[in-house]
Amino acid sequence: MKKEQSDVFLLTKPPLSLRSELCLKLAACSGKARIYLAGDGVYHLLTGIEEQPEFKIYACKEDLEARAIRAGDKVTVLDDFYTDFIEDIMEHCRHGHTF
Repeated sequence: MKKEQSDVFLLTKPPLSLRSELCLKLAACSGKARIYLAGDGVYHLLTGIEEQPEFKIYACKEDLEARAIRAGDKVTVLDDFYTDFIEDIMEHCRHGHTF
């Protein structure tokens, strides 16, 4: 999977968290952000985060299933979430951020 360099964000906090707000502000300023949702971060899919055109959204399959959340068409659901995330960080990341 060939990707250009961009900022990568791992978001594990729920939508009303101050850390989530900071993450999304930084991602919006980035211009080219890939956001990986894991843990309670998958709840952001209930807020319409995938409609943001400047974000590419990836979600952890196990965390979606555990919270009974369905991902939309614009979200890439990863079976091997952490392996894909680490590969992205190591090979295609301009800056990495975790929240």
